[in-house]
Amino acid sequence: MKTDNMDIVSAGPVLEDLLAIIEKNDIPEHIYLSRSAVESKRNALGIIEEPMPKILELLGIRSLIVSSSYNLASLRALHIDMPDTAKEEYIWPSIRKDEVIKELQLLFRHCRTVGFDNWADIASASHVWDGLLMDVIKPIERNDLEFIFYLGDPMVKLSFLVGEALDIVSEFSLNGHVTFALDESEAINLWKILNGVSKETPIGQQTYVDLRKKYYSIFRTMNIARVLIYTTTTTMLFSEEEQLVLARKVLEHDVEVGANARLNFIEGFNIGLALKLDMARCITLGLVTLAAQGENNSDPEKKDLAKYVQDWIADLQRTTTINLYGE
Repeated sequence: MKTDNMDIVSAGPVLEDLLAIIEKNDIPEHIYLSRSAVESKRNALGIIEEPMPKILELLGIRSLIVSSSYNLASLRALHIDMPDTAKEEYIWPSIRKDEVIKELQLLFRHCRTVGFDNWADIASASHVWDGLLMDVIKPIERNDLEFIFYLGDPMVKLSFLVGEALDIVSEFSLNGHVTFALDESEAINLWKILNGVSKETPIGQQTYVDLRKKYYSIFRTMNIARVLIYTTTTTMLFSEEEQLVLARKVLEHDVEVGANARLNFIEGFNIGLALKLDMARCITLGLVTLAAQGENNSDPEKKDLAKYVQDWIADLQRTTTINLYGE
């Protein structure tokens, strides 16, 4: 793996490819299970979107993509008796019933991608995800699943719990490809924890190279396929095969930090993975769905996604013209 530089991805060709994909009508049939969906519909990318069954919310899952041949009825019919005052270590034992495990295994046999919640925001995340991995995912003996994990702010947890979470996330790599996503502040806080640096200790002015080295060290700490770090202006990807940086189109602050911002990004990124696009196109499709959904304050249509991509391309061309002619 290269460590001395990163490939700078030109957004123009990526966007041109995505525009063609968005405008096509023959996207393969999948079902996108989303926490934000309230009814069955076909979303702007042409994929059927369904409300997520309640049990998946208990598992700390934001979204999944499953094959259209999977029947959701049995999963929706499952009833889980949760103790009124369930402590985190009791949540998975309450779920771990034979009929539930059997149905979850069937689900994951038909699954393509899984997007999880912020680990730091869920008290039971480590217990539940470890149980899900050991009792559901490992027994079906798949190694081609795509997992997307968000850490959240690690400073709200004890450092040994953060280390435990990283180990669990890494374990998922034995059954597929793990993408570990963090924003800039989360990445810096994780670097501090991994290096024994106090939260209050300032790290001083950081150059691009300084930050890249810190992000790369996070990737080397974990045995996973990819670490994705995003700021308001760029996204960086670290993997064994490639390191790349992609400039973003700057969004309004309310869109960038909106309640569903990560869910909206995962939608596009998930679908890119399901379509077997390369990482630059998966990331960009995630950014497009994030922006289009946030700016419309509702579910965008195909034309809204296409317009956002066209506007982004126009901005790139305008910038190029200014640079060429000094306007």
